[in-house]
This record gives sequence, C-alpha cells and structure tokens, in this order.
Amino acid sequence: MKIVHQSLFKPREVFYGWWIVLSGGILVSMAAGLFNTGFGFYVRPISQQFGWSTTVISGAVSLSRFEGGILGPIEGLLIQKFGTRGIIGFGLLCFGAGFMLLSEINGSIPRYYVSFLLMSVGSTLGTWSPVMASINNWFDNNRTKAISFTMVGMGLGGLFWTPLVGLSIERFEWQQTAFMSGIIIMGIGLPLSRLVRTNPEPYGYLPDGVSDNIPSVSSRSVLLDQNRDYDYTLREALATRSFWLMSWGHSLALMTVAAIGLHLVPYLQSDLGFSIGIVIQFTLILTFTQILSHLLGGFYGNKFPKKYIAATTMLGHAIALLILATAVSYWQGMLALIIQGISWGVRGPVVNSMRGDYFGRKHFPVIMGFTKFIMMFGMIIGTFFPGFMDDQFSYRAAFLTLSAASSLGVILFLLMPRPQLKRNTSLQV
Repeated sequence: MKIVHQSLFKPREVFYGWWIVLSGGILVSMAAGLFNTGFGFYVRPISQQFGWSTTVISGAVSLSRFEGGILGPIEGLLIQKFGTRGIIGFGLLCFGAGFMLLSEINGSIPRYYVSFLLMSVGSTLGTWSPVMASINNWFDNNRTKAISFTMVGMGLGGLFWTPLVGLSIERFEWQQTAFMSGIIIMGIGLPLSRLVRTNPEPYGYLPDGVSDNIPSVSSRSVLLDQNRDYDYTLREALATRSFWLMSWGHSLALMTVAAIGLHLVPYLQSDLGFSIGIVIQFTLILTFTQILSHLLGGFYGNKFPKKYIAATTMLGHAIALLILATAVSYWQGMLALIIQGISWGVRGPVVNSMRGDYFGRKHFPVIMGFTKFIMMFGMIIGTFFPGFMDDQFSYRAAFLTLSAASSLGVILFLLMPRPQLKRNTSLQV
C-alpha cells in the first residue's frame, strides 16, 4: 500500500514531529498568555466597572472548569475519532469568539459567563488537548522532551502575551484588549493548526522518526508492535490504581496553578499593595522560572523515576503557597513565585509524559479526557475558593488552606505504582 503525503515533510533532516512541537508550542502560548495567566488583569477592571464581587468573576472560571471536566471525555472521543487538526481549528474559532463576546458584555453577568465558557472550551479544544494527543503519538523515547519544549511555549506565552495584556488594559481599556485578543487568536492560530497531524504512520514514520521509508502499512504495524508498550483501553486504565492516583495528584497540582493563575494579580495589587509595574515583574519572574524548569523536566524526566519527581514538585507547590500566604515583602513574594515556577515547570512535562508511558498511544485522547474530569475538581477549587475567601476573609487564608491540600499530592504520587494489568483482557472502548 502506498504511503500518503510522504513528500510533505521534505527536507527530511528534521523529523516532522518537531514541527508539531513548534506549532503546538505557539498555540499553547496564546492560551496561556492571553487567557490562563492574562485573565488575571481583567479581574479588578471588570469588578470596578460593574461593581461585581470577586466571587462572581471567579465563579465563571470555576463554572468553566466544571464544564471542561464534564466535556473532557467527549473531547477525547472527538479527537480520537476525527483527528487533531479539525478539532484545533474549531476550538480556535470558539476561543477567539469568546474574547470578542467578552468585550461586549456590557454589565450582563450571563453574557460574561457565556463568553468565559467559550474561551475555556476553545482554549482546550484549540490548543492543549489535541496538541498533547499529537505529541504523545509522534514521540515515544523523546516524549518527555517534546512535551517540555511544547510547554516552554506556555511559559513564553506568559513572558510575552501576559505583559502585553496588562499594559494594554492599563493604557487602553479592557474591552479593546479582549477584542484584539480574539483577532490575534484567529489570525495566528488558524494557520498554525494546519501543521498539526494526529499520527506519524500515514506519513511513513514511526514515533521519534525511527523510520521514514517503511514500505507497507503491515510492516509498519509489525515494527510498531515491537517498539511500543501496551496500549491500555479506557476501561483497562480505569481499572488501575495508577490512573486514579495520578489523576488526583495532577488535580491537586492544577489547583495551585489555577489559584495563582487567576488570583495572583489581584492579591499582589490589593493585599500587598504593589503597583502594576511590580506585578508585571512578578509574573515575568514566575514565567521565566517556569520556562527554564520545563527544559529541566524534559531533559531529566527520563533519568529519574517520574513519580518521585512529581512528588517533589508537589511539595514545592505547597511551600510556594505557604510563603505567598505569609509574604509581607517584595522578596518573599519573589521567592514564592520562583519555587512555584520551578515546581510547575518540572512537573508539567513529567506528569503528562508519564500518562503516555503508562497507558500507551492508541486510546490516549480519551484516557486524557477522563483524567480531565478528575482534574476539574482541583481547578474548580483553585479558582472559586480563593475568590470566595477574599470576599469573606482574605486571600491569605485561602492560600494557607490550599497549601495544606497541595501537600497531599506528595503522598498520592509516592503511592503510585506502574500499572499492571493482564494483557489478555477483551475490554474495549
């Protein structure tokens, strides 16, 4: 059988999987910089203009996390059935449209919630989920490294896009900033989506670029079976203790990421009294540390047991929140964010690649989708709880509580075994 599109990837000196990493990194950078961390700059302006409480504003974020978790399994099935490229294009359209709708909410809370849901669904479908599915398929031995390079894009998004959001809101208005964000997402993201491919085999490759000239589908399949781990079905993965411990540990990690991503800027401005310039410095330090640590996680993730690395980073998350909650000076805040950046940066590629290492390629999107359902709970707590505590008590009390909760992730990752399942099972998805 003839291999289709084989000439698409000439010259062959560079394995095409790395082009997916590059384009995926840029897509992820927009989601991270314009939305995940950048949205923190919208909180105070929207609250002041419409008189909304922090709970109302962060409630939309929590609702979007809930919706994202519920739709996670469906997203996985869609990616597995239709491939990554079309899903990314659809997601980017929703992502950009959500920002444009945000610029026209005019004090309507329901419209605000709808716009945020569009941004949340779009950022997931247009960037993270399909990009991770593609990279998991295109890489095996280099999976951790490839994911780390992609996640560098996430950090660069915070280094580039997030300061632009803050400066734009300060100089112009948040409405104009939101509308232009939608234009940027569609104008840059849609062309990049055309570069992403779901699997390497139709283009004459095996994962990691093992071969680019395999004569037939059947021979490729034989070589693939000789060079890959067992592909767990969804039901098989759900039957393992590893799936649940990893998912809940990841959920606690994203709880800290969500809390700091949304509430760091208002906390630094209101509770610690820092100017917008100092706040941007803090976000840049956090992001720069995260970028360097993504590279560390990528290069050293395969040299040490991944679960011990993950457990150590969870301890770092807990310590960072503890220091942030008790900070009274510039340098204490800076130390907290450096520790958070290191923990976040190292953990990201390690945990995401560990999921592929444990459960294989074939059913990765749907397994990841069900993992998102569990991670939803941590992200909801991380977004809603600090906002509620800020209205009732203080951000400091929220960060102290989340610090204690994060420390539980250390135990979960330490107890996690590599999955062991009888290979003669007939369970399918």
